Amino acid sequence: MSRIWLTMIMLLSSVVFDVTMSRAGPSGESRSISSASRGPIQRATDTVVERVAVSEVSPDLIRKAIQKHLESEWGHKVKTVQVTVLEPADPVMIPGGTVELQVISNSLEEGLGRRRFHVEAVANGKSRKMIQVVADIAAMIDAVVVTRFLKADELIDMSDLKTVGLRIQQVNHPFITDQGEVIGKSASRPLPPETPLRPAFVKPPLVIKKGDRVLIEARRGGLSIRANGVTKANGQVGQTVMVTNLDSGRELRAKVVAPSLVEVEF
Repeated sequence: MSRIWLTMIMLLSSVVFDVTMSRAGPSGESRSISSASRGPIQRATDTVVERVAVSEVSPDLIRKAIQKHLESEWGHKVKTVQVTVLEPADPVMIPGGTVELQVISNSLEEGLGRRRFHVEAVANGKSRKMIQVVADIAAMIDAVVVTRFLKADELIDMSDLKTVGLRIQQVNHPFITDQGEVIGKSASRPLPPETPLRPAFVKPPLVIKKGDRVLIEARRGGLSIRANGVTKANGQVGQTVMVTNLDSGRELRAKVVAPSLVEVEF
């Protein structure tokens, strides 16, 4: 019986040994399997690339930066600024974090129409790229125009005026944009309706007209002499006109002081 058990143990030991060897193989084959199992992990580690933040600057962002710059530069000379970016036509990629655009003034490029701009892209306090921009610039103002036909020397009232949008050809335009500069003055020339007003089109109002009866006053120290007269020309306050003294018939040069009042020196 003992021999039978010994024989069975020896057979089982041989089977276990063969199975173990068939699974493990030689020591070199084990290292190869182990190396192969680490291979994909090592290759994945080798292909990791550091990601760098990139910002996309669109033509619309460039347009807004230029528009803000020009509105600040021109102050109250214009009401609105219109910017059309011609170049670049596609977004510009800028390395870095959040990008701030700064328009650099160019004294050689001013005014309206097609212009070139240098726009600096700044990220994290550092200059990242200088963008060369070509843009078309237009501007609008609120121009004061007359609503009816005005004759020369006719007094201008608030009801004679309105404000309309007007596209200008130059920033230093010649048009009046404040109705307060016109009300109470008179037309210096005939003005058709819808005429945008310029400073040369208006003047201080006439306070006396040719043929008006006026009071002539002469002052010297504490002495004052007055006489009645008739004007021989139209006049504004501060202007000198000829008047006729009705008492003596003499013609005198007198300064217009107020409506119906002139002053002579002696």
